[in-house]
Amino acid sequence: MWKRLWKISNLKYVVGFLVPAIFVMLLVGGVDNDSWGVIAEGRYIVENGVYYQDVLSMHEGLNITVQNYGFAVIFYLIYSFLGTAGLYIGMLFLNFVVCYLIYMICMLLSDKNSNLSLLIMMITDVILALGFVTTRAQMVSYVIFLSLIYILELYIKSGKPKYLWLVPLLSILQVNLHASLWLMLIFVLGVYIIDSIKKPEFHLQGYKTGPLVVTLAGTLVVGLINPYGMRMLTLMLTSYGDTTLKKLVQELTAFSPFGGYLEIAVYLSIVGVAFLYIFGKKRSVRMRYFMMFFGFLALGLNTVKGLSQFILVLFFPLALMYKDARIGKIIDAEIARKALMFWVGAVTISVFVALCIVEIPRIKNWSSEGMARAMDVIDESSENNKNIKVYTGYNNGGYAEFRGYKAYLDPRGEVFLKKNNGKDDILKEWVDFIDRKIELNDFLDKYQFDYMIIDEWHEEKMYNMGNEKYKMIYEDGEEKIKVFKKIN
Repeated sequence: MWKRLWKISNLKYVVGFLVPAIFVMLLVGGVDNDSWGVIAEGRYIVENGVYYQDVLSMHEGLNITVQNYGFAVIFYLIYSFLGTAGLYIGMLFLNFVVCYLIYMICMLLSDKNSNLSLLIMMITDVILALGFVTTRAQMVSYVIFLSLIYILELYIKSGKPKYLWLVPLLSILQVNLHASLWLMLIFVLGVYIIDSIKKPEFHLQGYKTGPLVVTLAGTLVVGLINPYGMRMLTLMLTSYGDTTLKKLVQELTAFSPFGGYLEIAVYLSIVGVAFLYIFGKKRSVRMRYFMMFFGFLALGLNTVKGLSQFILVLFFPLALMYKDARIGKIIDAEIARKALMFWVGAVTISVFVALCIVEIPRIKNWSSEGMARAMDVIDESSENNKNIKVYTGYNNGGYAEFRGYKAYLDPRGEVFLKKNNGKDDILKEWVDFIDRKIELNDFLDKYQFDYMIIDEWHEEKMYNMGNEKYKMIYEDGEEKIKVFKKIN
């Protein structure tokens, strides 16, 4: 067994799985800024249990549905034992699982064309790494999403409904780990049900529909097994279409073909897949892939966030259409081929190990050095009194809550919408304030903050403020962050 494992010909698998990991490590240099708020959520749940009114911000009486409560608990526990390095390694592990599932799906579709499957896997994950591989709950959702597709393809390939018993389990995991993407499972199941109707003229494959309908019903029912009931399943519908959120959150903005590296890569991939489709075996095309292609493309054109699922399914039709294609030998001599594979494998492994040794220990225990120093100043000035009110903008609040303080605002944008919290449109208020529709003194008089953390990038209006009620006690000239303290 070990001799077969270490055969030179198997180095292609090592290269195939490590190359995407290398790209991830080069593109993602630390934990995501939102991670600090997630740790704070998980810490509170571990210590006090699931909560139904917001406990992290300074506001009282805000109804809340913590759609990632299960992930937050796991996230906090990993951080407690392994620190930020553990969170980063966890992201790399989940990305490895994503790669493995893409490879296994392509192997099913291509009748075990391993070279083609590895190539599709590598391209998909490298594109995904440009904007979506990060230390957030979406990584778990990608694993569940791809697991569902793999199970459904296994069912079609074997004709055995026993595989479908795993789907309701995926539903329970999704709704309790990252419920905001639970509806994606329903969409995928619906697509496979439609394709089960046999109509060759419409490229509908045809297979047993009954087991899929029962699976869909079971998936819907078990989705209610969560602490928040139906609200857990529908919150996404009342949040991601909100105009205020779209104004603040870049990943909720519409797709632009030339907006950045991610958008350009997606655009070129769409053109490439369309070109390859023209020359592929069109009789092999299945309607389910067309529906997922255009369905997730429509979602991605509306919000960049939706592009992730589109990227994951984008190349699957090629595995089916080109399953008979064999990637030719670049070098004829077998000894030369083995030597080339050995050196490519050795370089890839060396680069990966070097990145692990150099980059992982560098991961910091803060969102930014300037923000960490600002919180240290507040710790010292307030004598670690955590019951004070701290002003932070949208981006910095999560780290303040991680440090144990009650923040005015944090990256959980949906929590601060009145239609979700049932009390106040705090997010809109902040946007109006930043847009100079609310006067500074009126804003300060309303909240009476004990401390204010201001960064010039987002709060230029306040950065150079002069106010007799506040004095500046800290300034980071490099990161343009100031701390103001209320004068008693």
